[in-house]
Amino acid sequence: MRTYECQVVPGLLQTADYAEAIFRANRVRTDDEIRARVTARLKRQEILNRVDPPRYWVILDEAAIRRIVGSPETMLVQLRHLTHMAARHNIDIQVLPFEEGAHTATTGSFVIMDFPDSRDASLAYMDTPTSSLYLEEDHDLAEFDSMFGGAQGAALSPDKSLKFIRTIIDSLEK
Repeated sequence: MRTYECQVVPGLLQTADYAEAIFRANRVRTDDEIRARVTARLKRQEILNRVDPPRYWVILDEAAIRRIVGSPETMLVQLRHLTHMAARHNIDIQVLPFEEGAHTATTGSFVIMDFPDSRDASLAYMDTPTSSLYLEEDHDLAEFDSMFGGAQGAALSPDKSLKFIRTIIDSLEK
């Protein structure tokens, strides 16, 4: 899985409090709906804990790690969680800093899912406010591959990204 996220930490890497704050920001869900969504999100994260987990490559726009979601403490815990997840052998996290300016993924967040069996076509996925969009045509996937590659090229390396996240953690701890 490869994802570019421009506004928030992707769901597979969210802490429970961060996820709850994201769902509450919508202001239309009941407490029961929010609890159910957080539980489902945390359950989906188990895919990263499998014996043979999928490879997960995340490019986070700087806005996603600078925006305080919930509270400074919620954000601090979330950023620490990112550093722990980035230490896993199957997860790469890169930060796309503001200073890079415009880049190939400026149209918004997306996920590209590739599958080990070549008979299973890759697909690109995007959320909208009212639905989700799945694309699997070759020309669409080529466009998403290009956008991801461009964003990846503009992003900091995984090591530099981890240092960048740690500087934000340090600023929140003060």
